[in-house]
Amino acid sequence: MNNFNAFFDQFPTTLASKGQVILQQGSEPAHAYVLKSGIVKVTSFTGNGEEKSLAFKIAGDLIPAHWVFGQSRVALHYYQAYTDCVLFLLDRDAILRQIDLDHAFARFMLDQHIASDLDRQLRVEALEQSRAHLKLLYTFRHLALTYGTRLKQGFVKIDIPFTQQELANFIGLTRETTIAALGKLRRDNLIRSDHRYYVVNTGVMSMVIDDDFDPGVSRLG
Repeated sequence: MNNFNAFFDQFPTTLASKGQVILQQGSEPAHAYVLKSGIVKVTSFTGNGEEKSLAFKIAGDLIPAHWVFGQSRVALHYYQAYTDCVLFLLDRDAILRQIDLDHAFARFMLDQHIASDLDRQLRVEALEQSRAHLKLLYTFRHLALTYGTRLKQGFVKIDIPFTQQELANFIGLTRETTIAALGKLRRDNLIRSDHRYYVVNTGVMSMVIDDDFDPGVSRLG
């Protein structure tokens, strides 16, 4: 996003405190957002009020992209600040004009779309696993590839903090099942945790999953 700071800096910013709802599901946005810093959680709710965590948005991500590009009149999900956030407030027409005028900016937006699509594919792959510890294993792979930072050789830190309940909500398992699966992954030396941050042992993970841990995902820092 640094290459496009001059464009984004034309627009005002707003602060969203951790837990603050940025967009309500079904509401018509007044403007678009681009996340300058922090993490935004994308969720939906079932008819009985159960929260379903769908995705996370990080610096540079456009919110809500489907509305900006005319695919929906309203926000399809809830967008909530998962950490304290700073967001640019952008005019939708200004984004579309910039895409028409600036090839590099259009490529940046395309790259963001591809990264979001890859994120969804990795998440679906994780959720399709038949056993709880495999769901969690593939979820950690997904999170490490799309929201991770490389540490020393063979280790990746996931930059999104999770409580055990938040992790359970993200996977769609009970907290008790998630705790048991976490225990197995720790015993197998696949993960370790530092407070709410998890570190993945990619060397061991590559020996457990069916393909290479990292097939060349560019979003991994």
